[in-house]
Amino acid sequence: MRIATGGIAQETNTFQREPTTLADFERPGFGVVARGEEILDLEGTGTVYGGVVAEAKALGVELVPTTYGGVMPGGRVARSAFDTLRDEILVALRAALPVDGVLLVLHGAMALEDHDDGEGLLLDAVRDLVGPDVPIVAPLDLHTNLSDAMMAGADAFVGYKEYPHVDMPRTGARALQILAATVRGQARPVMAHARLPLIAPNQSMVTTWQSPLKIAIDRAREIEREPGVLAATVLGGFPFADVPFAGVATIVVTDDDPPLARRLADELATICWDRRAEFAVRPVPVDDAIAEAMAAPPGSVYVLADIADSGASGTAGDGTVILAGLIAAGARSAAVAQIMDREAVAACIAAGVGSTVTLAIGGRHDNLHGPPVRVTGAVRSIHEGGFALAGPMGAGTRSSRGRTVVLEIGGPGGIEVQLTEVRGHPHDLNYFRAFGIEPTERRILVLKSAAHFRAAFEPIATKVIEVDAPGISSANLANFDYRALRRPIHPLDAGARWSPGA
Repeated sequence: MRIATGGIAQETNTFQREPTTLADFERPGFGVVARGEEILDLEGTGTVYGGVVAEAKALGVELVPTTYGGVMPGGRVARSAFDTLRDEILVALRAALPVDGVLLVLHGAMALEDHDDGEGLLLDAVRDLVGPDVPIVAPLDLHTNLSDAMMAGADAFVGYKEYPHVDMPRTGARALQILAATVRGQARPVMAHARLPLIAPNQSMVTTWQSPLKIAIDRAREIEREPGVLAATVLGGFPFADVPFAGVATIVVTDDDPPLARRLADELATICWDRRAEFAVRPVPVDDAIAEAMAAPPGSVYVLADIADSGASGTAGDGTVILAGLIAAGARSAAVAQIMDREAVAACIAAGVGSTVTLAIGGRHDNLHGPPVRVTGAVRSIHEGGFALAGPMGAGTRSSRGRTVVLEIGGPGGIEVQLTEVRGHPHDLNYFRAFGIEPTERRILVLKSAAHFRAAFEPIATKVIEVDAPGISSANLANFDYRALRRPIHPLDAGARWSPGA
C-alpha cells in the first residue's frame, strides 16, 4: 500500500496586519518545511507526523512523502507562499502516481491574502490530481474553521481532542488507520457535519478542565466506541479569523452509514448549542491579577496568562500592559515570556552583557496591545534563541525566537523580561530554563499564551489567572470588527438560532 503525504498548516488571525511569508515557513524553530525523507525524520516527535510515521510502520504502509510546510500562527498567508508549497506537493504527488491514498496534514484555519479557505484550495488541487476514487484523509486542529469546500474535498477528517494539543501523534495515527482501512476495503467512510452559529473564546475550549467544549468531546469519545463509527470530532473553531465559516462545528465519520453520521453530528452540535452561554470567558483585570499574585504565600508560583497577546493565536507578542502593571506595583520574582522587540534586542546586544540600559520596549507592532514602556534594566544574558522542547507538546522538536535578551528590571530578584526578535509560544518550561530562569522558583510567570501553556505549567502552578489585557486574541469577542463572519451568530447577536438538521 502506497500512501502519499504532505500538507500545509497555519492558523490565521485575520486581525494581524502582517502577512505570513514563505520565509516564515522556512525560519528554523518558527516554521518548518520538510521535503521528501525529511518528513519521515519526524518519527518519534510530539507532532502529527510523529504518530503517522510510526503507525505506517506498524501497518506495513509505504509512506510516499512530498512536502510539508507548517508555521506559527500569524496573519494571512501570502499567496506566493501557498502556491509554492502547494505546487511542490503536487509535483511530488504527480511523480508518485499511482498511489492508493493521500494523507494530508492540515491545520484547518488557514486563510490566504486573497482567499478565506486555504485548506479548501489545497484539497481541491489534490483531488483534481488523484481523481475521485483515491481516498483523502486529513487530521485537523481543534481550532479548525470548517468550510463546505473542505467537506467536499476529503473522505474523512479526524480532529484533535485535547487542548493543549498533546494528542497530535495519536490523531495522526488514527487518520492513517482510517485511510489504510479504506484502501483495504475494510471501511467505507462517509461524513456528516454540523456548523453552529457560535464562536467561542479559546479558553472555553480547554480540556484540562470540564469546559463546555470538553463536555461534547467526552461524548465524542463515547461515540467512537459505538459500532459503525470511525471518528467523531468536535471543533471549537478559531474566532480570530473573520471568515464566513468560522465557529464551532462537529464531524462524524461512519462506515457507510450516512443517517448515523447525521444523527451523531447533530447530537454533538446540540450539546455545544445548549451550553452556548457557558462559553463566555471573564478574564481578571490586570491590577487585580498582579495584586493577588503578590499577596500569595512565599513559594507560590502564579501564572498570569496574557491571553489577548498569544503568539499561538497569531499576535505580535509585544504587548506591554501586564509588564507596566508589574513595574507600577513594584513586583519582585517575576519573569515575562516574552516581548518581541527587534530594536530593543539590538540595543541591548550593542550595550553588552552586564550593561545598564534605559530604553522603550514593546508596543511597536500596532496600537492594540499597549504602548511602549520605558524601562531601565541590566542586560543579564544574550542568547541566540534556539532551544529544544521537552514538554507534553512538540517534544523532540526545536523552537527559536531569534536572538533573545534577558533584561533584569529592579535588580536581582526583580522582573526578568525576555526580549526577542521573533514572537514565541511559551508552552514549554524550556521557554524559561533555556535562558537561565527556573520557573518553579519565580512567584509570577507572565506567559503570552492562550491555553497551550497549561500542559506544562499547570503542574507547577499554584494558580493560573487569565488576565484581561488588550490584544487581537482577546476573549472579549464583541470588541472585534467582524465584517465577513456570517450573522447572526452567538454571542454577538441575540437573534442567533440553530436546530438539528439546520
